[in-house]
Amino acid sequence: MKKLLAAAAAAALCLALTACGSTKSDGGNGNVTYTYKDQTITMKAAPKRVVELSAPLINMAYAVGGTSVARPETSSPIPEEAKSLPTLGHVQNINMETLVGMKPDLVLGEKNQNSKLESLLKSNKIPYLLIQYDGINDNVPLLKFMGRIYDQQAKADNVVKTYEEGIKAVEDKAAAKTPAKVAVLRATGKDVTAETPKSICASMVEMLKMDNVITSHKDIKLDSKTVPYSLEQLSADDPDTIFIVTMGRQDEINKKLDESMRNNPSWAHLKAVQNKHVYFLEPDLFLMNPGIRTPEAMEKLYKLAYGE
Repeated sequence: MKKLLAAAAAAALCLALTACGSTKSDGGNGNVTYTYKDQTITMKAAPKRVVELSAPLINMAYAVGGTSVARPETSSPIPEEAKSLPTLGHVQNINMETLVGMKPDLVLGEKNQNSKLESLLKSNKIPYLLIQYDGINDNVPLLKFMGRIYDQQAKADNVVKTYEEGIKAVEDKAAAKTPAKVAVLRATGKDVTAETPKSICASMVEMLKMDNVITSHKDIKLDSKTVPYSLEQLSADDPDTIFIVTMGRQDEINKKLDESMRNNPSWAHLKAVQNKHVYFLEPDLFLMNPGIRTPEAMEKLYKLAYGE
């Protein structure tokens, strides 16, 4: 009986909170309303021609059995069947004329990339949602939302189940280990900073209960994704493993940093450098939100940190 009451209470709470999302007829006039977190859109009918404006959104759409009628130009991995779609220009510079010509009845974009399109979408009377898609915690709600958009709730639930089981499996393995002492660095063409748990890679490190050295510094505010971090401080912390996430010209930046580690004594004496436990990570999995590939990304961090 207690289990039944708990399930009923959970269902009622989900209906009450917009974060759970919803799909419903509006006023008996055939309209359909979709809600994602605090955003709601009402349409005259369920969308048939949906356009996703980013690789992560396309990946999630196809994962739950949906499609897109066009795609942005991107170097990020997308489903094989999506590669032949008409292109809309670079992900950061969508060609609005081409987009309008596709005659979409719903456009899904990311707020941090596509906000400049909002006024044009409104003036062309194209229904849209610009989603704040950032941290790992956004993945499950967004997968469920995509399931409602494409009327594929059952498939979306199966994808979520597989996703959550994959994460739990690697978390359980990590829980049996003595926490690895790691530093997560963000390398750009200008400097090297430390990632906090608000960033993608360091948030996965935190989920795996690793010891991220930056979090031990009580004098450093961890309210941004990266914080200044000197080579002297890294030397003092001397982590067992160093993860490096590159933003920008990856090959060029990684090459320069690798040369510095081999030639600069301040780097060379570090335990991680001496033991060859310095790992340059792929931006698609560790700089940007890996989405449905999050279990894969976490498994890689686990294997690198624990030598498995």
